[in-house]
Parts: sequence; structure tokens; C-alpha cells
Amino acid sequence: MHSLFLVFVLVAAVTPIPLSPTPAKAHTVAQSFPGDGFLCALTESYAPKFAQSIPLAESATAARRNLALFRNATLSLNLTHPVRFLDDSRGFLYPVFDQKRCQLGKDANKIIPFLPSNTLGTYFENLFQMIPTWVNGEISLSRFDLFHGHLFANPSTNTVGVVFHSQEYPAENSDTFPFNLGFCQRNSNVTFADDVMRKRNIVWTIDSNDHTSLWRINMAIRTGDNAVDEILGGEPFYTLYEGSLGHVVADLYYLNGLELGVSLY
Repeated sequence: MHSLFLVFVLVAAVTPIPLSPTPAKAHTVAQSFPGDGFLCALTESYAPKFAQSIPLAESATAARRNLALFRNATLSLNLTHPVRFLDDSRGFLYPVFDQKRCQLGKDANKIIPFLPSNTLGTYFENLFQMIPTWVNGEISLSRFDLFHGHLFANPSTNTVGVVFHSQEYPAENSDTFPFNLGFCQRNSNVTFADDVMRKRNIVWTIDSNDHTSLWRINMAIRTGDNAVDEILGGEPFYTLYEGSLGHVVADLYYLNGLELGVSLY
């Protein structure tokens, strides 16, 4: 029963569908988000000027099937055929640093791995690992740089995605980055560079056709489309906020030597 509850939490947090039965012909108006235009631009047949495509290898049949189920479960609650994705029996504590004064996760006590049988944990671990390789070392897997992503669901575009934030804790520097970000910034080996910081957001999406894509976003670009440009910008932090793209469902955490974990909202 507890496992089914986890699935309920995963999808109920984002679904616009009521829990009571809905007539087959009834329609609900999907909630719109500021980032709807941004996500639509990523589904065009050409790369938008604010994004650079990161090639993804063809997934195995089982992985594609699990990703499709994962997208559907994240978007809407299916009471008839609940799908279990997370293994709450193996929950673990996420590391804390600087004499326990730095907690990277929003809730370090409730990190849950994916079930090994659905291969999703391995899939997202591979995404974390490939990003630093693809950007030629501008990003690294570390507690100061890339270690987390935010899972969101956008019902108006039927898109599910993850916003990966890199360059999370650049070292404080009185000339280039005069910002104190707290205990988690201490001893950072990430040197602030504006040309890297503006590309700190990596977005993975799976669309209504179950097509997956991965994009490196240039937040400093202006497109002339107000629906897109209101999502971009934000100098000098250049943060792409997951809440502007859809309902925030969970955080994904990954560091070398640890299993990928999920923290539900």
C-alpha cells in the first residue's frame, strides 16, 4: 500500500484530473505556464536560437517503454493501472557537507532510488554523466557544479522534462562573482565565467510523441518572441526556473559514487 501511495504522490502533485470518475467525453482546460512557448519552441523541427541540441543515443525498447509510462504517470493519475517507479524500501540519506551545515537537497532524509527493474535510474544517471563530456569540461559532476535536476510536468503541452542546473556554487570573488551563497559555496572550485554561466541550464524533455531530447540553453539570447524571452535572462545567475515550465514534481540528485535518488514534492 505504501508503494502505491508513492505513485499517487508522484502523479497527484501534477495532475489537473479530479480523483472522482470523469465522463469519457468531459474535457478539462490544462493550466498554462509562462514557459509554454519556450517548450513549444523546443519541439520545432529546427533548433531554436536560444538552445543547442545535445545528441542522445537511441534508447533500448524497454527504456522507451518505461519512459513513456513515466511521462504518462507524471502527467496524470491512472487509478486503473498504477505503475510503480520508486523503491521506497531503499531510501537513503543524501550527503551533507561543511560539518553538516551544507545540505544540497531540499530534504536530505527522504531520497528514494528508482526500482532497478524499470531502468530509469540508469537512464538518468547516464544523462548526468554525459553532460560534462559533451560540453568539453565546462561543467563537472560535483557538489559545486552539476549534481541535481528538477522534474516538471506541463499538461498544456503534454511534456515532461528535467531542468539540470550546473554551476550551482561558483566561488565567491570580489571582482567577478561577489555573492555569498552560504555554507555550500565554501571551498568551491568552480570559477565564475559569464560565457559558461549563461549556459548553465540543460533541459531534457519527453514530448507527447514520447520523443526525447536534450538541450543546452543560452539564457543570454533574446529571440524577439516575448513568450520565450520572459523565460530567458536573469544575469548574472541565469537560472531557468522549473516552476515556470510546469508543475514541479520531484528533484533528482546524483553524485559520483552514489545511486541516483529522487525527492518528491
